[in-house]
Amino acid sequence: MRKSLVLSIFLGLISLACSTEPQGTSFLFELEETGRYAVQMRDNDGTFLAIDTLDIQGDYAFSISFDTARIISFLPVEGDLPVVHAVVRPEAEQLVVGKDGFISGTGENNWMGEQRRMQLQLISFIDSLDAVKATYADSTSFKGLTELDSLFFDYADLYRQRVLDTLAANPAYLSNVMAVYHRIGQKPVIDYIIDRDLLRAVNDALQKSSPESPDAKAYKLWIDEFEETFQFSLVVDEAAEKFVEGTPFPEFTLETPQGELTNLPGLSLDDHIVAVWASWCVPCRTELKSFAKGGTMDNWILLSLDGLPQQRSPLGEWYEAIATDDLGGLHLSDLGGSRSKITERLGIRELPVYFRVENGIITQRVNDIGALTR
Repeated sequence: MRKSLVLSIFLGLISLACSTEPQGTSFLFELEETGRYAVQMRDNDGTFLAIDTLDIQGDYAFSISFDTARIISFLPVEGDLPVVHAVVRPEAEQLVVGKDGFISGTGENNWMGEQRRMQLQLISFIDSLDAVKATYADSTSFKGLTELDSLFFDYADLYRQRVLDTLAANPAYLSNVMAVYHRIGQKPVIDYIIDRDLLRAVNDALQKSSPESPDAKAYKLWIDEFEETFQFSLVVDEAAEKFVEGTPFPEFTLETPQGELTNLPGLSLDDHIVAVWASWCVPCRTELKSFAKGGTMDNWILLSLDGLPQQRSPLGEWYEAIATDDLGGLHLSDLGGSRSKITERLGIRELPVYFRVENGIITQRVNDIGALTR
């Protein structure tokens, strides 16, 4: 069976047309399984677009063309078909999905097929380790657990290095996008902080080799977001080292839960406790609620890290926590969440954090309310 799909991208619109003669990139499915695929691809912002469905009944051939390089995904919706990802470029190519379910035909599609093979081998390996662990009757019989963990970490190190070597050797491969998406934050892991230079080199190469590719554009958005987080963390780390005992407390302009803009000049704090907390932080609320029951909070200033995108209703949850826990003191926030100026200015890397400020100078910075001294 042969089918031709011609896809053209113009002003952000996708049009689908049939042709009697195949053109573009030729696909040949040699699968013995039958079923139906949903055919998807990424938009510029990384979201998936459904472009067609394919009924696989034995050998199947079709062609598809784009005016720029793209990754196309075949995701099974019926039957026991394998997941297949492929790189389609404007130049005519023939790609084959073999009986084993792995794609091949060009260097980057060969790597795409190998990625899938590696993923399945990883899943199988983890399942085999879990099967061994399942034979243990209880925790006292875990005598081989260290050895099993060592086997996994050795395997993971080799897996990770293989991915990194390919990223370094062929940074312009569009298939790198899928390799990173599959492994970022996973085990075996690709870590942006550790692998930052390599991931940014891939981005630079993709923007040069495939500047109009929606996949390359989506990857750039992803890299930019991680880079913003990375740079923010550097500022936080610097502030955490700076605002310690013996340094002046910084000035803030924040809002009360009622929306009143309040200036907090650090040097005017003569004998105050400044607590950094959030309504979603259970340890924070436990400590503060317990303290509020047993003592006054008249000299307390509570800076909240509530905010989007972590919470659906940050203002409501912040206000409710104050009222429910009967917390006194002055409450302030910018509702900036993980990007709060409080985090950035004071170097907050964990919650809760308590500052004792006397005559504008930090005399204590602790994480335990019980460690505060007079």
